[in-house]
Amino acid sequence: MAREIIKDFVDDKIDKFKGGLDNRVSQSSAVGSKKSGGVFMLKFPENLEDFARPYIRFRCKTRPGESAVSIHLPCPSGISFSDGASYSTIDMGLIDTVAEAAAATVSAFKNSSSKGNLEAAMDAAKVAKERVVGEFKAVGTLGASILAARKLGADKVAASLELRGKVVQNPKTNTAFSGNTIRSFQFDFKMIGRTKSEVATIDQIQNAFRNQVYAKRLGGGGLMLKYPNQWEILFMEPSGSKELEYVPKIYSCYLISAATVVNSTSNTYRKDYSPYEVDVSLQFQETKVLTRDEIEALEANGDRESAAEEAAGVLADQFNGLQSAALEEGRKQAGDLQQSIKDLNNPD
Repeated sequence: MAREIIKDFVDDKIDKFKGGLDNRVSQSSAVGSKKSGGVFMLKFPENLEDFARPYIRFRCKTRPGESAVSIHLPCPSGISFSDGASYSTIDMGLIDTVAEAAAATVSAFKNSSSKGNLEAAMDAAKVAKERVVGEFKAVGTLGASILAARKLGADKVAASLELRGKVVQNPKTNTAFSGNTIRSFQFDFKMIGRTKSEVATIDQIQNAFRNQVYAKRLGGGGLMLKYPNQWEILFMEPSGSKELEYVPKIYSCYLISAATVVNSTSNTYRKDYSPYEVDVSLQFQETKVLTRDEIEALEANGDRESAAEEAAGVLADQFNGLQSAALEEGRKQAGDLQQSIKDLNNPD
């Protein structure tokens, strides 16, 4: 009985709190987004500056003719950076033995440089011969037979000899660098609006992120698609004048996933049927695999521009210019031809 009384009391307090919040929301006026310097800025919470804490700025790098969007949110906890490289293995085997013999030959030639070239070359050849003969003497008859079988492609015979003699060829395995990994980042935000304007801003924010995941049709047709827009992600000081010095920087990114969850903890709606809470989970991936030079430039001066993309943009502009010039020339020639036909049909 006591447990039921306590439960009813707690439920009543929760209902009163939510009712008061709904009343504040319904009494506020919707402001929506603010436009600053030609950029639509979406900010949550609306008094973000009052917290005097670092925030994260997502800037969508829109194309000409599209409205630029900048979204400001509090820095989430647990920001993770993962830098990695890919490595594989390579078996050098006989190649490594030959390389060692070659290195010994070069060393012997250099040491005999005081002698004549012919004598030095003979000394180097002698060293190489001794090195190779020494290797084959060391493996004995069984080892030589295994190596010969491998060379002739008789792998089963070589495997049988290895099993019988309990010996194997030294693979001389080395680690080989194959490239760096592309970096990805995830950010999770829970947004609960306190006023009607904040509720509207939350809706605009989640829609802005979701929309920018998708490509657009090229020229209004369905045959080709434009890439989705790129994003800049900056961790800003409270003043908004500079990036945080002690947090790693992120290169330009694509937004590869935007997940929205409505009312994740309770199925509660306000009086205007807007959700009580909205969770947004964002996954970004950098536009390219970076080199050490690019990482250093990024950290030193925030350089997020790709030289390859800039070159591609210049080529695209040049191509568009040539295409326009060709079309104009084609129209001119068609007009001249049409006029010539008229002149032939209407002689003086």
